[in-house]
Amino acid sequence: MKDDDLKIQHRRRFLANAGATIAAGAVVPLVSKAAEVKAPRLARSKNTDFDVVVIGGGFAGLTSARDCAKRGLKTLLLEARTRIGGRTFVTHYQDHQVELGGTWIHWAQPYVWTEINRYGLTLAETPGASPNSFSWRTGNQTKNADGEKAFAMLTEAMNKYCDVDGQLGRTVYPRAPEPLFNIDGVRKYDAMTLTDRLKQINLRQDLSDLLAPQYTINVHRDPSTGSFAEQLHWWARGDFDISLLFDRCGHYKIAQGTSGLAQAIRNDGDFELKTGSPVKAVTQKGDLVTVSTDQASYTAAAVICAVPVNTLKNIRFEPGLNAAKQTASKVGVAGTGNKCYIHIKQKIGVWMGTAPHPYPITLAFTEQERDDGTLIVCFDAAGKLDVNDQAGVQAALRGLIPDAEVVSVISYPWTADPYSQGTWAFYHPGQLSGSWMGLRQQEGNIFFASSDSAELWRGFIDGAIESGVRTATEVFNSLSKKA
Repeated sequence: MKDDDLKIQHRRRFLANAGATIAAGAVVPLVSKAAEVKAPRLARSKNTDFDVVVIGGGFAGLTSARDCAKRGLKTLLLEARTRIGGRTFVTHYQDHQVELGGTWIHWAQPYVWTEINRYGLTLAETPGASPNSFSWRTGNQTKNADGEKAFAMLTEAMNKYCDVDGQLGRTVYPRAPEPLFNIDGVRKYDAMTLTDRLKQINLRQDLSDLLAPQYTINVHRDPSTGSFAEQLHWWARGDFDISLLFDRCGHYKIAQGTSGLAQAIRNDGDFELKTGSPVKAVTQKGDLVTVSTDQASYTAAAVICAVPVNTLKNIRFEPGLNAAKQTASKVGVAGTGNKCYIHIKQKIGVWMGTAPHPYPITLAFTEQERDDGTLIVCFDAAGKLDVNDQAGVQAALRGLIPDAEVVSVISYPWTADPYSQGTWAFYHPGQLSGSWMGLRQQEGNIFFASSDSAELWRGFIDGAIESGVRTATEVFNSLSKKA
């Protein structure tokens, strides 16, 4: 499938990735003509086109390219798509900006918060992350409660689920930014699935069904495929508190959009950018690395590979990558569900709804209260929600909102996109303790940066920036030693 063939899924029409408009609105441009190519500089490294070639224009790649260029390295960034931003993508639904991919940030995420301050960006809020009313499916019925009561129940259930040590899991991750600090504890729970852990605790059915969507949305797939150690790491990121975790994962977003941050990083980096340039092969011979696309080949002293783990297998590396990278890319990391926005006629206020796997809607909450109804952001971890079938979406939503009348649905097929092949990273059992370090490992003059292998906020924009900052420093130090 070619990138241009991938379309944003909308009720009546499709939107090509780059620049076309729909009745609901227009895609926010992510690369200006002025920013497309920067003035070339002579490579410091001998007999190479560039000091550094970066593969992938998501936040990991953008950050590493910017930081390499700021250190005086002649840098080229190759992006397969016709836009930058990776697994983030901004568009508009009528008068409202929507994020079809990665969205939420928080000041407890240090790397992205540094960039927000650096570029003078501001915050907006998603109201449904702190709901006044709450609905959830349990058995064949829907229960309703006010938001405060529902979160009190959810706190009770999640605390019991994560309390493996009498300290809410703190001994497993005493240092959340160092995920393998207690390697023995991590290995113990990395062998366990999310559903394995649920079977160990005694919860009444309505509490179990209230709890299950919370870890299911994290894995964004069948929870029997997700590592319980990974869930405990998410839990540690929220300081072992479900309300704090919600606040950090789904409440605050960038008012200028993720595209605003992506463009700010790009404009601040004196590097050359080529979009529409999927990389086919990376070859190392001695101190020289050659990166090949269909159009051209480029030589460099170092390469930063900043593509999602799931897509590594689509690039031919010579010599081949280590076993951890090959296996992880073949198996993939877990996130393969859907995210969509649903406009309904009803005004439902500030609401949240959940349902356990395999219900086609795992989590939904108010994105915007409108004069003509409500815009809801919705996640389907089961991959069963056909966003092109408005009647099917309406039927699924009516399990949580009985009188819901769907006006429109907008989404993007991240799993079908060959340059993402999924959503955010959540590890399968054994991957954190067995593959994580290998995913980060330098191989000759090839370095690796990705949100999928970040230390703290793995699977988030913050994790992508963290990995880009780290990898750019590693590259600069490596090349400086050879100078």
